Amino acid sequence: MKDLIQEYKDADRLEKERIKSKHKGIKKFFSWVLYFIVFPFKWCWYNLRDFSTLLIFGIVFLVVSSEVWVPYLLGLIFINLRGALWAFGSACWIFWLGPGTPFMVLCISITIVIKGFINKIKFKKSNNNENKEETNT
Repeated sequence: MKDLIQEYKDADRLEKERIKSKHKGIKKFFSWVLYFIVFPFKWCWYNLRDFSTLLIFGIVFLVVSSEVWVPYLLGLIFINLRGALWAFGSACWIFWLGPGTPFMVLCISITIVIKGFINKIKFKKSNNNENKEETNT
């Protein structure tokens, strides 16, 4: 995991240096604009390479999008309302995944918070184990 973080930091630093080395003007401005548009996607790519983070993101995605899955499941149960419930579920899905909605930002934010808690717990456990080993010797 540390290799991925270092790889990401090095790539980010090199990209910033490349943009800073350009002469002032419209090309430099649009390079910065492109950098800040692409930055969140690169960040997500490097962070979602970890299997546990990808698993957490998948669970969060399914839980947050349950607004969509409930009408689909009810449509399977109640056959006479299937069309209306599936249409409602599809409309919600299109709305939430469309541009201008905070769905993906919300999912990524919740994933980051949960991953932070997991890392904090792992760090505390590893420190407790190290302290116990030191006191036993």
